[in-house]
Amino acid sequence: MKFSHIVAVLSAPLAVAALPAAAPEANVVAAAEQDVSSTLLEARQNRRPTPCVRKTDPAPTQEETDARFGEFVEVFVGSRKNISRAFEFINHNPMAQNGHASAWSILGNMWGGIQHRYIRSTIRGNMSWVNYSAPGFGTIVDRFRWEGGCIVEHWDQGERYPARK
Repeated sequence: MKFSHIVAVLSAPLAVAALPAAAPEANVVAAAEQDVSSTLLEARQNRRPTPCVRKTDPAPTQEETDARFGEFVEVFVGSRKNISRAFEFINHNPMAQNGHASAWSILGNMWGGIQHRYIRSTIRGNMSWVNYSAPGFGTIVDRFRWEGGCIVEHWDQGERYPARK
């Protein structure tokens, strides 16, 4: 292949980007590129995460735990939804039937496809609650117990959002 042909091939995307308006065919290509980009993003977000490591010496302050909770909510059901990142806040006994790996096997592949609507969240000491809704699931309240900056227990069956103090 001649050098001039290589330059022409490599510069073709630049010429297309310089067009004043996209032809209808270009919209199909752009949509396909966006689908590929979304798939790659989803694949990165659905990688199996490493469990959280509890910090014990020194233990996190309440302010640090509150900040970690805020970040967890944001990646769990908020605007930066990323289930892999959310699971990095969780530390369950890996030998437990309902631990980190078990929860990941259930949620890891489906969570990204569920449209959540965040409602509210609260943390009080080492307990926190996240309230959201999802089509097919209704309104959900998840309760989490924090220890050493990690979620160490989780409840979601029949949980109620706490009353205001």
